[in-house]
Formats: sequence, structure tokens, C-alpha cells
Amino acid sequence: MSVTEADLLEQVQWALYNTADPEGAMSVIELAEALEMAPQAVRTRLKQLIKNGNVEVVKVPRTNIVGTVAKQYCYRIVKGKTIEDE
Repeated sequence: MSVTEADLLEQVQWALYNTADPEGAMSVIELAEALEMAPQAVRTRLKQLIKNGNVEVVKVPRTNIVGTVAKQYCYRIVKGKTIEDE
């Protein structure tokens, strides 16, 4: 059974809907780990979702490796969108 591009895009949307982050946002690395995909593959799918108006880029506070809180680019579903809207 082959996986289609639509299936992969749905997986990215599913991960974003099911994140524990209060903002509903995830970084590329977080998405890659959740989807067991290479980060570049996630970026490719995110570009399509952003182009289609389903995902937006946001800056979210994250604690880095040294304990400093800094804003990081993350991605989330556009408010009011659902997977079924596709």
C-alpha cells in the first residue's frame, strides 16, 4: 500500500491538532519526531499546507537547551480550520 501526498499532509495536520502545546503549535523537529519523518520531509509538507492556507507560522516561547526561554518558529492549524476542510 503506497502512501499518497494527501495522506502525509493529513498526518501533519493530525499531529498539529493533537499537540499538547497550549498554542497548538509544533516546531519542525517536534513534528518530525511525532510523525517519524525526516525534518526536510516535514518542511515540504508544511510548505504545501501554508500555501493552501491551512497552517500558519507563529513564534512560540520555548525553553532551549541552556534553560533560556526564547521565541521559536512553530506551525499550527489556522484558527477555525479542520482536517475535513481539505
